[in-house]
Amino acid sequence: MDSFKKASRIFYLLIITISVIAIIILLTGYIKSSNQRANEQTEQTTISKIKPKEDKTLVSISTETIQDGLSNMGILMTQEYYFTQVETYTKEKNIWVIPTSSEFVYSYDGSVMAGIDFEKIQINKDDDKKTILVILPESEIQAVTIDKDTFRIYSENESLWNPLKLEDYNISLAEFENTAKQKALDSGILERSDEQAKNLVMNFIRNFPQMSGYTIDFK
Repeated sequence: MDSFKKASRIFYLLIITISVIAIIILLTGYIKSSNQRANEQTEQTTISKIKPKEDKTLVSISTETIQDGLSNMGILMTQEYYFTQVETYTKEKNIWVIPTSSEFVYSYDGSVMAGIDFEKIQINKDDDKKTILVILPESEIQAVTIDKDTFRIYSENESLWNPLKLEDYNISLAEFENTAKQKALDSGILERSDEQAKNLVMNFIRNFPQMSGYTIDFK
């Protein structure tokens, strides 16, 4: 009887041990399966987050956007010519048959400004050839500024029969502006203004990342 009980205990212990082992195996398999599914979900999430970055492309910019940006600059002064200029104003007049003249030598400080109207710039873009053609208007003299506070008279020779008047000084000022403008033109102010305008436009276009790799030509 004792040996039967002893055999029964061993049998039950064996069954319990086998059950425990089976439970451990099942739990281990479940945990591995759960971890694998979690890793797969994490990997998918990571891929889904990274993928848009791989597919991300730069949006092409239109010529209208570039042209509008340039137009907002309006008339831009791109070159300035400074001067201190000495001129002679002569006033001649005949009294009967006798010629008379009055004159004075004077000077002013001032500047001549040249620039272009950026609203007139035209942009043509060829995405296939990756080229941009910029059609620039010609530079023009935009302003002649004279500092009237710097007016100086160096000598004055006034005829009794042909005296100098206020209007003569006004006429001399108008002639002075024309002379200053011509000297600025002779110095090449318009050519320098064109070059400066090209540099400004090129730098403006290069600020757009979408224009990287494009060749910029001017006409």
